[in-house]
Amino acid sequence: MITVIEAVCRIGDYVQKDNGGEDLLSTFIDNPNSNGKYKFVLIVVLNKKNGEYSFSCVDVGEFKPFQKYLYKKGAPNGTDATPTSKVAGDLEKTFRNRFLKWFQNYDSYDLSKEEKDDLQRMSTAIIDQAEKISAGLQEKFSLKSSKDNAIITLGIEQDGELRYPGDIPIFKNILLRKGKDKYYIKKSQGESKGLEASCSVCKDLKDEVYGFAIPWTFHTFDKPGFIAGGFEVSESWKNTPVCFDCATRLELGKKYLEERLDFSFYGFRYLLVPKLALGGDFQDVLSILGGKDQKRKQKLSGEVRKSITSDEDEILDIVKEMNDFISNSLVFYRKEQSSYRILLLIEGVLPSRLRKLFDAKGRVDERFKICNELFLSEVQKEKTPLEFNFGVLRRFFPQESKNRTFDKIFLEVVNKIFVGDKIDYYLLMDFIMRRAREAFAEGYPTKIATFNGFLLLHYLEELDILKNYREEMKEMDEQAGLKSIENLEGLPIEQKVERFFEANKSFFTSNAKKATFLEGVLAQKLLNIQWMDKKATPFRTKLHGLKINQALIQRLLPEIQNKLEEYGKNYYRDLESVIAQHFILAGEDWEETDDELSFYFVLGMDMQKLFKNEKEDEEQTGEEA
Repeated sequence: MITVIEAVCRIGDYVQKDNGGEDLLSTFIDNPNSNGKYKFVLIVVLNKKNGEYSFSCVDVGEFKPFQKYLYKKGAPNGTDATPTSKVAGDLEKTFRNRFLKWFQNYDSYDLSKEEKDDLQRMSTAIIDQAEKISAGLQEKFSLKSSKDNAIITLGIEQDGELRYPGDIPIFKNILLRKGKDKYYIKKSQGESKGLEASCSVCKDLKDEVYGFAIPWTFHTFDKPGFIAGGFEVSESWKNTPVCFDCATRLELGKKYLEERLDFSFYGFRYLLVPKLALGGDFQDVLSILGGKDQKRKQKLSGEVRKSITSDEDEILDIVKEMNDFISNSLVFYRKEQSSYRILLLIEGVLPSRLRKLFDAKGRVDERFKICNELFLSEVQKEKTPLEFNFGVLRRFFPQESKNRTFDKIFLEVVNKIFVGDKIDYYLLMDFIMRRAREAFAEGYPTKIATFNGFLLLHYLEELDILKNYREEMKEMDEQAGLKSIENLEGLPIEQKVERFFEANKSFFTSNAKKATFLEGVLAQKLLNIQWMDKKATPFRTKLHGLKINQALIQRLLPEIQNKLEEYGKNYYRDLESVIAQHFILAGEDWEETDDELSFYFVLGMDMQKLFKNEKEDEEQTGEEA
């Protein structure tokens, strides 16, 4: 966790230096005109001469860059952080309870004696002329249009120049010191501040360090075991002590990431946090990744960009082209009300790793082009083409299905793909078949679930991260694969089958799988015939909702044969002979799980078109799906 925090701090340091330090204040201020409705600015102008202040006038000004006003909303029943306030309905009430009251409280601010004395002189000038100021505000307020809202702010006139709170050091200091409170004070939890302690980010010994300065919730302060010192929130700073300088840099880094490097990801969002090795040029990296015109550059690029996520402005295709002097953290989160809930942190993702992910995608997508053409309808090609992205994975681990959520396991698998950890093959089979069975039970085509499952298995095998799968799978011929199935037309059934299995030998590693697959082909041939004859498929009930096991597989073959004979349309005796041969070779004790057998069976059903027989009359048999 601390690694990504250091990276965020470095980004904040870059932003601060790049902007001459002005962005330090931006972490604490709000834009009073963020909605575009507070354009009318009422300025209470004080004249400063020889260190003394006197009321000059109430003026009206155009809305300037919001940093000028140092606006920071305060408590509903208190004042704002500086003498800038939105007029909320009643002008007089806003003036008395927020603007005037701010100056009445000057002695409570964390300032030096000299600064307090200066504020006291401002306060006297305003309070002495409060009625005159109120009248001036009302007069000017009446000039605004009904569609505009107003703010009240302070102006200091000196030597012919009008300065706003953002131009005056004393107000900047107040804002910074008030802003510091949030780093160690939480109303619901109390205070957490350490003295004379080392900062966990910069490692320097500091007068003060704070317990609530980490910008996102990577750890929990209300659970025993998460807090150094047990339940004592006051001691929680010991977990991640952060000094004020680092806290403000973290704030700047966080703001930069949320504005520039925040992307969508299948029901979540993630922040891309780059970290450079020594010698890397941070400015170059951030100008590429976080440049304001990034999206425009991408859209204008003549190159068709590849994507492995759901975000049309996805950055990963750009990151993969960089050198490995940069590593990346992916911070997956969900925003809950005003706070961030961190769900997954993936650290140390190098561009070379991303290249592997994209290269594997390219190979698998190319391999499955033929499946797109042969098996999918035009609508399916348009909506759900057989191309790998993490949406393929999300299909099997949806946000919600049957009142259950699979977010956690989805993110766990995503993490393993990015870092290269092994993923349990049998777990995937379980979830692939859940989706296929759901489609089958509801009378929908199973193709999307089946082919996407096959696609996912191919992709993970390309990355060599399938756990609990047999070593024979390593023998995949990258030049053959599914692409060679386009050359099966016109061959005898025995040769079609042989060539198909040879092209996909990494997945058809046993005679049991081959027999099961081919029986699925035969079962779908029967269903096609039933549909053409009866506009119904009663044999579907024999498939037990695609909950297939060895006993069912062995029992179904003669039942399918008998039905085909009954219809007088058993064109498939050569295929049945091949199936029987594989049954014999498979023996009695099959090693495959029920989910595996179910998958290979439904895969055969969905690929039955490959194994056409010359005697088949397409006009009569058609496809149910």
